[in-house]
Amino acid sequence: MAVLVASHAMAHERSRSNSVWTPTDAGVAGRIYLEARQATLLLALNEGSGSLEAAYRQRLVDGIHIERGGQACALDAPPAISLRPDGRLEGSGSWTCPRAGPVEISVQVFSPLSANHVHFIRWQTDDGVVEQVLSRGRTTFSPNEDHYAAPTAWMGYLALGFEHILGGPDHVAFVLGLMLLVSGWRRIALVTIGFTLGHSITLALAVLGWVSPPGAAIESLIGFSILFIAGEAALSRRPDFVLAGWSGGALLLALALISALTGGLLAWPVWLGLIILTITYFQWLGAGGRADVAAPALSAGFGLVHGVGFAGILLEVDISGPELIPSLLSFNVGVELGQLAIVISALAVLALIRQFFAHNALPLGRAAMIGVLACLGSFWFLGRAFT
Repeated sequence: MAVLVASHAMAHERSRSNSVWTPTDAGVAGRIYLEARQATLLLALNEGSGSLEAAYRQRLVDGIHIERGGQACALDAPPAISLRPDGRLEGSGSWTCPRAGPVEISVQVFSPLSANHVHFIRWQTDDGVVEQVLSRGRTTFSPNEDHYAAPTAWMGYLALGFEHILGGPDHVAFVLGLMLLVSGWRRIALVTIGFTLGHSITLALAVLGWVSPPGAAIESLIGFSILFIAGEAALSRRPDFVLAGWSGGALLLALALISALTGGLLAWPVWLGLIILTITYFQWLGAGGRADVAAPALSAGFGLVHGVGFAGILLEVDISGPELIPSLLSFNVGVELGQLAIVISALAVLALIRQFFAHNALPLGRAAMIGVLACLGSFWFLGRAFT
């Protein structure tokens, strides 16, 4: 069951796209971007298309509808498709419109991929830039309407941050895993603050362009962070920590060798760092180190990894100029609100279990949660490291 859930989550973890549109003398021109990895799902929607590029081209033809002045615009030719160095497919095309007037762009290309797919649309003219976040519930963009101005866009980024962490099962799993390491609201607050500080730092650094680690490696390390937390939560006796450190390090070494032979995505310094972290941390716990004391620092360290993962959705939009900082801050606030919602919901569930269930329900639930997180973390870690 956990594997099925993980597979579903992995297929939808980066379901997003963006487009840039400009007015022309004859009508409208646009460039539409989607990660090639996500675009593979289009092959199932367009059976017989023959190639990824052909499937993407057909979806653009079928899913984009433009009107100007209340009349439909005609696509001049099938969109040209190219694969960019950053791993995204780019589709470019132009539309001829019969008359002048307000423009409306409807984008229903990607909603079949995921119920929570988001699309960033940008309208560029000599007078400036207008942006909006589209989703399955809102698929039409009109750059002529005043309520699409910058302040609404900032609110859109806040909502996007909130939805992003709640819609990302790996981030939710990590936050829940942290709550297995500590008890009491003060310690839970400390690990939450640690995670916040960590991911806020790298979110800002990545969006500002000061750090740019490989996205696939980051996604794999997010899976590792969940597996690591689950492993720690499963142990209680000192000898178990010592054994887990050495056996975990040996297993990671074997995986590193397999990765080197098969062309895995993680570089050898990353594998070396994971081996050193696993051995030293669990040896420290085995020597009497207190997990509750180390938990805030551990959550901050792994938060640095998750922050780069959070930034991925903003990096694809190419936010720049005066809207960069407000959009970044709004998105980060949305992430924090989503994180707070996860913690409050989990505490509420625990309170209900204590009130209405037998005394052994909590230990059984804890064991089940650890098992699920370990399965999910392993699946995400290995699946993303070797594919």
